[in-house]
Amino acid sequence: MEPALSEETSPLDRGIEPALREVATNLYRHMVRLRLVSARMVQLQRAEKIAFHAACLGEEAVIAAAALAARPGDWIFPGVREWGSALVRGMPIATYVHHAFGSGEDPAKGHAAPDHPPARRFAVAPASGILGAHVPQAVGAAWAAKIRKEDVATVALFGDAVASGGDFHNALNFAGVFKAPCVFVCRNHAGDRNAFGTADTRAVAYGVASAKVDGSDAIAVFGLVQAAIARAAAGKGATLIEAITRPLPLTGAASLDGASPGATGTWGPELLGEGASDPVARLRRALDREKLLDVEGAEAIAREARAEIDAAVAAAERAAPLATGSIFEHVYAEVPPHLRAQKEEASQWRR
Repeated sequence: MEPALSEETSPLDRGIEPALREVATNLYRHMVRLRLVSARMVQLQRAEKIAFHAACLGEEAVIAAAALAARPGDWIFPGVREWGSALVRGMPIATYVHHAFGSGEDPAKGHAAPDHPPARRFAVAPASGILGAHVPQAVGAAWAAKIRKEDVATVALFGDAVASGGDFHNALNFAGVFKAPCVFVCRNHAGDRNAFGTADTRAVAYGVASAKVDGSDAIAVFGLVQAAIARAAAGKGATLIEAITRPLPLTGAASLDGASPGATGTWGPELLGEGASDPVARLRRALDREKLLDVEGAEAIAREARAEIDAAVAAAERAAPLATGSIFEHVYAEVPPHLRAQKEEASQWRR
């Protein structure tokens, strides 16, 4: 087995290397967008305007950094809470919001639950509705790329609960045996409650390299995932990265500005945080110290994201609903007779 990647990472507080300054600013922009989109979706769900949302509040550094660290040809396999990886890779916020509303502009055409947006053209697989089912899929895609001699790696994103399931162990075992070019990124928000950890004790059993990282340090996560992808591309096999995160309480998403059911609230600047372990606030302070982003610049990024989200929500609320017959489309190349009959019957239904 190759030596594990170093667990030593340079804390964000020590400064941003010159080569990573543009990356850091880009990371901050994506993290702010993820924070504000997720907060708004929580409020809309509580107002019963959308059916479901898996919040990523406090997890933005891991999601954005992993997605940005992947090369353009690499594939991301997110869990349902990592829906934001599609936004980082290029999916417009409006497309995601139409999906959340299930409007007529939903790219999934109603065939997928909210937060499972199809993002194939951005090299992001739809999130699986089954906990951990996407992890062996990521390994399978990586192994297929290896067989075809393609320079492609995959990145699987998931929470620590997945690490207790069979799909996780099957995936790591397969990746270890076949040296699949796959990077596993586990968000462990259990902290000290999960004393045995995930990376060091589980990866070694399957011959997979491992490393831990502070999940609130976006630069550290970016560097570690980038190094793991380079290692995979060099034929050295898979890596399991354990990112220790501290998610924000869901109550904060809608109560910071007094939002209540039936109202979306103002979702003001408090959502961008000030806490020492808040990944968005931590990166903002670092950028300010390095004179890469001042207060006005940070406010402009948040203002731009809010405007984009407001426009997307307004468009989704105005959009026509999905046609009843859309449930029968994009499933079969040739629709079977019994479904054609059902489609004809459904065309007579009234909403």
